[in-house]
Amino acid sequence: MFTLILGLIVCLSTLAIFISIRVKKGELAGVFSKTIASFCFIAFALLLLAQKVNLNTYNMYAIICLALGLVCGLIGDILLDLKVVYPFHKDKYLYAGMTSFLVGHIFYIISMILFSYNEINFFGAHLLPFFLVLIGSAILAVIVWLISTKLIKLNYERFSVFVNIYTFVLIFTTLLSVYLACVVSIIPMYVLTIGFVLFLASDLVLSMQYFGGKLMDKKLIVINHVLYYLAQIIIAMFIYFV
Repeated sequence: MFTLILGLIVCLSTLAIFISIRVKKGELAGVFSKTIASFCFIAFALLLLAQKVNLNTYNMYAIICLALGLVCGLIGDILLDLKVVYPFHKDKYLYAGMTSFLVGHIFYIISMILFSYNEINFFGAHLLPFFLVLIGSAILAVIVWLISTKLIKLNYERFSVFVNIYTFVLIFTTLLSVYLACVVSIIPMYVLTIGFVLFLASDLVLSMQYFGGKLMDKKLIVINHVLYYLAQIIIAMFIYFV
């Protein structure tokens, strides 16, 4: 419990410092402070992991995949902020950053499947629901695309295909966590679900910044980063409850 409370205090403190610097200064100072804030939730996860003993094989691999997902988030954080610092190479940094987050979500999906493997047979009775979640995610991704382009008027340009793929994976990660939380009904899955819902919300805000011409909107900057870092901190807390 002490590690959990201390970790939360440190993570939230570095988040507050980063947002203050990001809004007031930005550029390299913002990238540096963001890197520190991102490193803190990874350190938080590792500290929680260090206290775990006698984990079964599936849970151990699940936590390892979760940690890899958090590392991908750290890398993605740095790359996306470099997009702002070096605008001449913004497309490369945006592609690289989104790819890092995409890989991170794949690790999260694998982590959830491994963690639930003792309770759920994905090749038996739960195979059909799994595919329904998959199909539902694809349908929602199309709906999000139509709303964002037709109603909100976001302009994805040459990133259209990649954004659609990323949106699908992000929605699938979230819906899968909701489904598993309902089926398994244990605290760790509830924690992950909250984290992924916040993650989805942060990316919806981020899309308005990157593709809606509001990249430097201070209110959106604050909202996006608060949602995102709370998501990552909560996802890291999953380890504590395993």
